[in-house]
Amino acid sequence: MTIAEGWVELVQDRIEVPRSARLRLTENGLTLVPVTQAHTTTARRIQNQIEAGLPGWAAVGEFSLVPPREGYKPEPDAAALPLDQVHPGESEINEALLPFVVEVVSPESKNRDYNTEPSHYALRGIPVYLIVDVLSATWTLLTQPEDGAYQCTQSGPFGKEIAIPVADQTLTLDSSQFMRI
Repeated sequence: MTIAEGWVELVQDRIEVPRSARLRLTENGLTLVPVTQAHTTTARRIQNQIEAGLPGWAAVGEFSLVPPREGYKPEPDAAALPLDQVHPGESEINEALLPFVVEVVSPESKNRDYNTEPSHYALRGIPVYLIVDVLSATWTLLTQPEDGAYQCTQSGPFGKEIAIPVADQTLTLDSSQFMRI
C-alpha cells in the first residue's frame, strides 16, 4: 500500500486524537486504537532507564522519523538522542541521529512491530531495533542492518538484562521493570 505524498501530514493536522489512542492506517482504512496501560508504562520505564544509563544522551518518545520513505514516517515508542541534538520544539527526528529505536507491542501492532517495522528501520540504517512484547513478556533485539534486514537476533523473557550498544557506550535495560498485559 502506498500513501499519497503529504496525505499523512494532512490527516494528522485535521484530526485530533486523544493521548490515550493512536490513529493507524491499515489495509482496512484509518483505525483509532487504544493504548494500553502496559504499553504506556513500559515505554516510560524504558525512557527512564535511558536517561539514567546513558550519560550525554536524552530519552525521546512521541516523535516521527524523517525523512519519510514511501510516504511513511515510523513513530518509535522510545529512542536515545545525543543531548546536543535535542530540540524541544520539534516532533521529528532525523533517522541518522538514532543509534536504536524501541517499539512496545500492543494487540493491534504485533504484526507491524515484528514483520513490517524491522525492514523499515533496517532500510533506514538504524543500528539496533528492540521489540518489547508486553503481550508475551519477551523482548527481541535486532542488530546489524544490511540490505534492508537485520542480520542478528537475540531474544529473552522479561527479567533478563538487555545490552544495547550506543555509540561508545552500552545501555543496559532491566526488563524486569517492563509491564505485562
